[in-house]
Amino acid sequence: MKNYLATLGILLIIAAVGWQFKNKFFSTPCAEPTPYNLGTFDTKFNISKKYFLDAITEAEAIWEKPSGLDLFVYQPEDSSRDVLKINLVYDYRQQATSKLKSLGIEVSNTRASYDSLKEQFEKLRESYEVEKAQFEEKIAKWNRGPRNNRSEFEELQSMQDDLNEKADEINAMVVALNRLVATLNLSVEKYNTVNTARGESFEEGVFYSDGTRRSIDIYEFSSREKLLRVLAHEFGHALDLPHVADSKAIMYELNQGNTLKPTQADLAALRAKCAE
Repeated sequence: MKNYLATLGILLIIAAVGWQFKNKFFSTPCAEPTPYNLGTFDTKFNISKKYFLDAITEAEAIWEKPSGLDLFVYQPEDSSRDVLKINLVYDYRQQATSKLKSLGIEVSNTRASYDSLKEQFEKLRESYEVEKAQFEEKIAKWNRGPRNNRSEFEELQSMQDDLNEKADEINAMVVALNRLVATLNLSVEKYNTVNTARGESFEEGVFYSDGTRRSIDIYEFSSREKLLRVLAHEFGHALDLPHVADSKAIMYELNQGNTLKPTQADLAALRAKCAE
């Protein structure tokens, strides 16, 4: 009898824990606001934490205002495992975007933008190959000589610096071109970088959940509007919303819209999720 009661007690504890787990991770996101706070914050984006947090608040309101629901709540001191962490992560994606922006090149998810960037890339790549051949020829000549001419050495150093700068520009274009190839579903070969190798996929942001931990990672944005849209999109995934077919929607699979208001398709997806 004692063994039976002990076993029953253990089963009741397991059931209670399971019920709490179910309520915590599988309840409708509309029942109570999702707590979030700031995780990783990379300063190489050259924005302040206040700027980023203000953008997060604005993105949160994109869903809350039209729905009239309190969907998210900022809790900076919350250290629980299930709190939604929002991370700003600087890598090759933002580096490429920043480089193109410094060159006055704005990229949009259109075939016209792809064709224009491809033309600029091909011209720059051709120029790079010519200058690289000239540099290698001069290096070979330098190595055959006494290698003690200061002016020749400085000329070679200057040529190498120019080539490295061109390589950075080419590689930034490659990242953008490969993203456009995937986004526009173009039947072309993948573009290759120079002096480096990359095989990463291109995503501006991603929502991640393993059932106990959740995070939003932001990798790239070219403007505040793009930052707000990618944050709002990933907030949508945090609400368990799927992608929708409306190309102007926040939850469309591509960040190509120019509005910061949810479309009817967005709101319909939210209503459906809240009704579950």
